[in-house]
Amino acid sequence: MRPIALFAVAFLLLVAPAWSETDGEDLPVITLVADEWCPFNCAPDAESPGILVEIARQALLLEGYRVDYQSMPWRRAIRGVRNGNFHGIIGAGPAETPDFHFPDQPLAMAHHSLFTLPDNDWTYTSLESLAAIRLGVIQEYSYGGLHDDYIQPNESNNRRLMVLSGNQVLPRLIQLLEMGRIDALAAEEKVLEYHYSQEGRINPLRNAGLAYQEELYIAFSPAKPDGRELADALNRGMTKLREQGMITDILNDYSALKD
Repeated sequence: MRPIALFAVAFLLLVAPAWSETDGEDLPVITLVADEWCPFNCAPDAESPGILVEIARQALLLEGYRVDYQSMPWRRAIRGVRNGNFHGIIGAGPAETPDFHFPDQPLAMAHHSLFTLPDNDWTYTSLESLAAIRLGVIQEYSYGGLHDDYIQPNESNNRRLMVLSGNQVLPRLIQLLEMGRIDALAAEEKVLEYHYSQEGRINPLRNAGLAYQEELYIAFSPAKPDGRELADALNRGMTKLREQGMITDILNDYSALKD
């Protein structure tokens, strides 16, 4: 067990009520879903499941809930939560799921940039500059606003966009970039760095410019009667974690999230 996990357990035993002694086995289960987007949320069975998952689990445990995290394609995750099949989605933003229930405070910040091969000198300067390239993106990702501002208006233009769906799409986008089928891909900076670090490689791609920044939340289903309460519970739990410095400790435990 990692040092942060040991500290977390010790803290929870001090502040949580008696049910924490059973590891929350008798608590109501909250199902959170997302596609794998490591280091924000990784494989459900991984020793390090991701920064957003760890914050959610610890914050909701303090409020009397146990988290079941499941991985699935992003499009399916959004629809499943919207329809009430799951309680919440990890890593969403208000722009892409405006009908969901959000806590007051985000869990992290995403930096969505555009990446090219090293020998490509194209640089992102504005939405208009995208007309010169073919961009690879993931279906229904907001990219902090890029979806509404550029992807959706051009989704039928195959010369400008290649839109992929499914789970773990980033490796496929990288392959398309290397094959020359797209000129650039959109990716969150830390997610791309983490992908290459897991392969034991330094990111070889060229950052052609930051497109958008976006606050990341865990948002809850509008179809669940307790959706608003779960968002409020997460908010209360996060406040407790922040007061004890535990969110900072979790952030520091994921080297890929360090600035």
